[in-house]
Amino acid sequence: MMGKTSLKELVYFGKSGSFTHAIAKKIGKSRTLISKDTIAEVLDYVRQDLSREAIVPIENSSGGMIVATIDELVSSENSLVIKEEYSLNVKLHLMAKGPSKILKIYSHFVPFHHCTQWLKSNHPHAEQVVVNSTSEAAKLVSMEKNAAAIAQISSAKEYNLKILNRNIGDYATNITQFYLLGHPSKDRKKGEETSLSVVLRNKAGSLHDFLSIFAKNGVNLKRIMSRPIPGRVNNYVFFFSVEADINDPSMQKSVKQAGKLTPDLRVLGSYPVHPPFDS
Repeated sequence: MMGKTSLKELVYFGKSGSFTHAIAKKIGKSRTLISKDTIAEVLDYVRQDLSREAIVPIENSSGGMIVATIDELVSSENSLVIKEEYSLNVKLHLMAKGPSKILKIYSHFVPFHHCTQWLKSNHPHAEQVVVNSTSEAAKLVSMEKNAAAIAQISSAKEYNLKILNRNIGDYATNITQFYLLGHPSKDRKKGEETSLSVVLRNKAGSLHDFLSIFAKNGVNLKRIMSRPIPGRVNNYVFFFSVEADINDPSMQKSVKQAGKLTPDLRVLGSYPVHPPFDS
């Protein structure tokens, strides 16, 4: 076990200028920031050293949950826990090396989803190329003519790009939420939420029976996603987030009762939820 004073590195998904990098800079000012190209690489690196933590996206208000993060959290190999939840009110901009005919647009799949109507109206014939992160999109565009990227303003500064159009999202509010992940420790902060990984038996009513326990005990469900269990056809592991600290009596009662309905229930973390930053 360790305390926060021993933490040295904060590892984030994406390249410099990404949304996750923006959060990392806000919360890891005294630490060395390290980037990795995939969420799996972020967590693999963090698992190797107790002095490391990770910041990874979990959900976007228009694009939905980030499957790669969920898969890592519910994996039986995962040893990290959720420490805190942060969020960013994301502003999306179209950027390029300079004014030109846009034949190709790069971005992560979530910004594409968030800007669907704007793109149909303004660049209906441009090829849309999905890459790992918005910062990678900006980097590619910095080396290519007749191409643009959908990214945040810090990416334009990082790669010397011109902002062609500002705030191109279809919705005024575009919140992306992130998890701070780390090794288990004794100095856990009291949480507003708890996340669980649950394997339910493949039979009628198993999900209903599980969820009804939390409802009866007054515990509100915030997130739910099912993911296939590798090597087991038609068997799924569920990711749940509920709005209660793990030590709340209602939560303790719920987990105890729900545990009787599943062969595998793991607490992935109980953590505070912070108000959004502006990008």
